[in-house]
Amino acid sequence: MEEIPRSSAYIQAANKKTAREYSLLLDSLGIENNAVFRWNSWQIEVDLNDYKKSKSEIENYEKSGRIEKIHNKFAHIRFQKTNWTELILTLALLAAFHIFIYEFDHLELIKAGRSSAAAITEGEFFRAVTALTLHGDYKHLLSNIFFGGIVLWALSTMTGTGSALLFALFTGFAGNVMNAFFYGSAHNSIGASTSVFGVIGVLAGLQFFDSIREKKLGRWIPLGAALGLLAMLGSSEKSDVLAHLFGFVAGLPAGTIFGAVFSKRNIPGKTFQNIAALIFILTIFACWMRAVR
Repeated sequence: MEEIPRSSAYIQAANKKTAREYSLLLDSLGIENNAVFRWNSWQIEVDLNDYKKSKSEIENYEKSGRIEKIHNKFAHIRFQKTNWTELILTLALLAAFHIFIYEFDHLELIKAGRSSAAAITEGEFFRAVTALTLHGDYKHLLSNIFFGGIVLWALSTMTGTGSALLFALFTGFAGNVMNAFFYGSAHNSIGASTSVFGVIGVLAGLQFFDSIREKKLGRWIPLGAALGLLAMLGSSEKSDVLAHLFGFVAGLPAGTIFGAVFSKRNIPGKTFQNIAALIFILTIFACWMRAVR
């Protein structure tokens, strides 16, 4: 959804349910709008040029009756504009680093940065981050870039691109740490797939939160679908299935908490998203500096 220009006007709604109905009505008329919570009330944001028409249509709608059901699973999240530069640059850097690793294999960076259960349980937590940037071969790399790009894009439309990158980093880190403590020792792993499934968990958590809040019978459907995807994409012979599962487990509550916090607040804007993306890059850089000492 394109962002509405700054020349906006607002139409008051009695509550969130009414705001959703107004928004759906205007969508059906091709009028771009957003249901927003501002100044302690729900309002419909429209372009100033569409205000008179929108106001008139809503007034006529109030006189004629109401729509029975609103089919908008993510209405509590205002859709964001994806920062394609940040997203594509992240995936390109991941690919470039893979090439660097194998061009200079004498540096033994895989050994230095892999997720070693024994090392992590002894305090080398930086490995839980550096391992996310390592891949066994090009098939492994391209698979994570493809699926990772899709889920990161999906999450960025709801949380902002910088926030989505931080979610990927946090869930990947948490998943690798949990995996390390589960095995205790004698287990090594590499790859960004823990983050990929972490992001899937965040997406499931966002929708799961919304379903609980609306008390719908289908509240478990998003969770079941995510677990099905986990089974299909994360259980091949060479996959670290538990790492994938732990990434998902880390993402589910993260998405739920984010949905709860921002159900009545605007998502942090461009400045925050850029800072979050910078933190994402600097954290990975700092962890690699620690790994190569």
